[in-house]
Amino acid sequence: MAVTRFVDPFFIVGCGRSGTTLLRVMLDSHDDVAVPPESLFIPDYLRSKKPAPALRRALLREYEIREWGLEATESDLEGCQDGAALIARIHELYAQSKGKQRWGQKTPRLVRHGALLKQHFPGARFIHMVRDPRAVANSLMRSNVHRSNALYAAKRWNNDVAAGLALDPVLTVAYEALVTDPEPELKRICDFLELEYSPSMLSYTQKSEDYSAFYQDIHRKLADKPDPNRINAWRDKMDPRDIAVVELQLAVEIEPLGYERLGLEARGGYTAWLRLQRYFGFAGQILFYLRKRRAYLSSFVRRKRRLGLLRDLFATRFFL
Repeated sequence: MAVTRFVDPFFIVGCGRSGTTLLRVMLDSHDDVAVPPESLFIPDYLRSKKPAPALRRALLREYEIREWGLEATESDLEGCQDGAALIARIHELYAQSKGKQRWGQKTPRLVRHGALLKQHFPGARFIHMVRDPRAVANSLMRSNVHRSNALYAAKRWNNDVAAGLALDPVLTVAYEALVTDPEPELKRICDFLELEYSPSMLSYTQKSEDYSAFYQDIHRKLADKPDPNRINAWRDKMDPRDIAVVELQLAVEIEPLGYERLGLEARGGYTAWLRLQRYFGFAGQILFYLRKRRAYLSSFVRRKRRLGLLRDLFATRFFL
């Protein structure tokens, strides 16, 4: 397949459950933009010291590439001599398969790898999604994929939002603004990306079918546009103790981001229980993946082995 070289990529990042998937399907609905589903393998290929032939063979076996619906061959990756070239090429192939002219990438956890991405893609731009930390915590706590709790959700929000705000160049987009009035936010994003605005982005609900069965299940709400009236649903759904824990843990100032603290009082001993509860949540995550996405887990471990990164298995907080 002949490959067309595109302009510098962009990355949609942020704390999980902050609306990155919503923005992904919006931008993927643009006539000229292709954004594949989540791709956690990217940092491994940028960090690996393995020779190019080994990297090419490993990339073609990635489970997530199959979830993209992309059928690539070794000849498609010919000439790629390092991880960055491979990552660019596989996205270019994806964009061409969709008849698009520009590629982006949406993986929230890439917010933790900003320096690595800029090292390999110097012209990259970042769109950083933010959302009320209590809404994020409420979503992480209710998600089978995450099985988190208020304490660890707040810690994750702190770390990821701080990392996102430090990116450069970065455009910070509030989930609440994107849901309430999407058109001006999408125009602002297009200006940042030097991209012509396309009204087709407002028809994004027709694009959610390009996900795998696993992602269609966990993102099934994409079939309907989000209800702005539900932005503050966390106020009714969260235990006041959990709201208090989230606010107590916040290290990033939320007022400049447009959020106000409720100032609820945290009760002693509750955070100790949440630390213990996290072990049960982690076990629940593993069981969920074993039931719903076993092939991904095995692919994840094989990639670490093939790329010489097995040590990561003892240090990574992959499921947090």
